Amino acid sequence: MKKGFEQSRQHLAEVFLAELDDAILQGQLRKLTNSTGGIKIVWSKKLNTTAGRANWRKEKLLDRQAGIEGSVDMSRHYASIELAEKVIDNEDRLFNVIAHEFCHLANFMISGITGNPHGKEFKTWAAQVSKTFTDRGILVTTKHSYDIDFKYVWTCTGCGTGFKRHSRSIDPERHRCGACKGPLQQTKPIPRKTAANKSEYQRFVQEQMPIVKKENPGSPQKGMMLLIAQKWARRTGAGAAWDSSEHQLDQAKGDTASRLNGTVRSM
Repeated sequence: MKKGFEQSRQHLAEVFLAELDDAILQGQLRKLTNSTGGIKIVWSKKLNTTAGRANWRKEKLLDRQAGIEGSVDMSRHYASIELAEKVIDNEDRLFNVIAHEFCHLANFMISGITGNPHGKEFKTWAAQVSKTFTDRGILVTTKHSYDIDFKYVWTCTGCGTGFKRHSRSIDPERHRCGACKGPLQQTKPIPRKTAANKSEYQRFVQEQMPIVKKENPGSPQKGMMLLIAQKWARRTGAGAAWDSSEHQLDQAKGDTASRLNGTVRSM
C-alpha cells in the first residue's frame, strides 16, 4: 500500500492543490504563478523536523513598452511546496499538509503577509480551508504534529531511552546510551536471530515483555523497557546502579532529551 501511495503522491498533491486554489481563491495562485511554471511540488528527503514548507518570492519587472511616463510595475511570483518524504506516508497526511502550505502561500501572495507566519491572517485562511474541505478530513492547524515513522529503532537496555534513525547508523558494539552509558539493543526491526543465537538479555526481554505489559496496561514502550531493565539489573546483581526509588524512576522517565555518547543523538 505504501508503494502505491509513493507512485501516486505527486499526482494527488497537484490535483488537490488545484482544488484548493479553485475553491478558495478562484484560481488566483495559478494565475499569479503561471508565467513561472506554476506552484512546484517538491518531495524532499532532507525535511526531518517538519512535514512541509512553503516557499515564495516575488520578482519585480518594469513594463518598458508602456513608455517612461506610463510605465507600470509588473511582478513574477515563484512558489513551491516542499513535502517531507519521511513524514508524509498516506493521503490523509498529504492533503492536510498541502492545505497548510496553501494557506501560507495565500498569506504571502494574496494577503501580503511575510512575517508572523501563523498570525491572524493565516488562521483566517486556515478556518476557510478547513470549513470548505471538512468532508475530506481537512483540519489546518498552526503546526504539523505527525510522528515520523523511523525505519530503525534502538533501545537502551539500561534506561529504556529510544534512538530512532532512517538508516542503520548505530552500531551497538561501538555506541552506548549517553544518559546512562547502558548498552543498546535494536528493537525495530527486530534482528532475525534464532533462539540459540539470542543473547541472554534478549531472551529475558522476550520472556518478561508479556508479563510487564499485563502488569502495566497502557504503559509506553519506553516505560516497559525501563521496568524490564530494572528487573535485569536486579537479576544480574547490578541493582546498586538501579535503585528503584521514585526519584530515580521519575528522573529516568523524564529524560527525553537523552543523547548517545559521541556523535550519535536520539531523535
